[in-house]
Amino acid sequence: MKIKHRLSLQFTLITGIILTVVFVLIYLFSMQYIRNSFYKLLQVRALVTAQVYLEKDELTKKKFLEIEKNYRQSIPDENSNIYDKNNQPVFLEKTKYNWPPELLETIRRREVYRFTFKKDKYGIGMFYPDNQGDFVVIVTARNTAGEQQLQFLALILGIMLCVSLLITFLLGQWYASKALQPIKSINRQVKRIRSSNLHMRVQEGRNKDEIDELASNFNELLQHLEQAFEMQRSFVSNASHELRTPLTTIIGEIEVTLHKERSNTEYVTTLSTVLDESEKLKVITDGLLQLTRVDVILTPANTEIIRLDELLWEIQEHWQLKNPAHGIDVQLLHLPEDAAQLSIRGNKPLLLLALQNIVRNAFKFSYNHPVSLRLSWRQDGIILSVSDNGIGIAAEDLEKIFLPLYRAENAHPFAGYGIGLAMTQRILTLHQATIAVSSVLGQGTTFNVFFPPVQKI
Repeated sequence: MKIKHRLSLQFTLITGIILTVVFVLIYLFSMQYIRNSFYKLLQVRALVTAQVYLEKDELTKKKFLEIEKNYRQSIPDENSNIYDKNNQPVFLEKTKYNWPPELLETIRRREVYRFTFKKDKYGIGMFYPDNQGDFVVIVTARNTAGEQQLQFLALILGIMLCVSLLITFLLGQWYASKALQPIKSINRQVKRIRSSNLHMRVQEGRNKDEIDELASNFNELLQHLEQAFEMQRSFVSNASHELRTPLTTIIGEIEVTLHKERSNTEYVTTLSTVLDESEKLKVITDGLLQLTRVDVILTPANTEIIRLDELLWEIQEHWQLKNPAHGIDVQLLHLPEDAAQLSIRGNKPLLLLALQNIVRNAFKFSYNHPVSLRLSWRQDGIILSVSDNGIGIAAEDLEKIFLPLYRAENAHPFAGYGIGLAMTQRILTLHQATIAVSSVLGQGTTFNVFFPPVQKI
């Protein structure tokens, strides 16, 4: 069922429930009002009956004629009975009912008592004290006009309910169509978007409502997908280039060697070239394999508490032992009073690998000039910076350097395959850390790694 029909039915159901409750209350209140009015009429008839038959001798002729005139205006199936204090009838009109003594006593006690009998007849009993004695007057009748009014009211309310529900459903269909029109527009636009035209975007409205928010979120998703496809194409292109170069060299060397007989020295030279290029292929494939293995899940079993300041000292010691000429300047800035706030929970070998990749690149692209490591603590987290004075990175390459096998134009003279930074970013993402890079071409590069204060692994 479409949303339009479902909304219309739900809106009609809610309206029907509300109208039903309102109409039922109207019917009940009307029924109570009609019955109360009828009982009041019966009470007046009981008083008139008592005055006509018990106080006839005490009334003036004119007053008696007025009362008698009112008395002649009878009610359908009206019947009046008058009983004395001994429960004996002193006046019976049309029909004598065998009223139980308990009813007569209740009337004397309450003075005015309303009751129903035979399901459709109403009665009222009234205690009437007189100089001739104390009497009980009972008047009964059938409320034919009131019942007809209630039946007519029920019919009118039923018809109104059906008509109201029909109108509500039709209006609900129209309103739902108008309300869902932006969604239909979004659906039509989405159907036109394919992998070949991910640059297209859904038109956003100006109402700033949930539908506009949906369109905005969908456009952001399209942007991420477009970037992902672009990264995938870039990765395939870079991988093809990196793998094709050694393969082309291997094939060319073999073809040239097989073209004619060669000396042992030439065969050795060719095999050496093939071996070198094969080792490059192995390095690339091993790097890609290692890159896929980085996507592990960090658990308490494979993580530990790591002091970032101690980790920097370990990195400094590693490079000084490897080559004393590699100078690393470690600076600790704005340290907290509690040294434990410099700690995070993570996988130390992976984190050390990520930071070493950054430091290794800093030395490589600065021709082994000194590298600066800075650790700064703030209330919102810890910032670790790695800076060099190397060749720098062009602005158009800053967003691409974390792609696997991507190498900037000015990085080709240096050895490498563009895998280290991609691996570093994935490792830092596993540790809920973010990495940003700023660089000036020809002056140097700074990598900033931000660790949030709470590490939930």
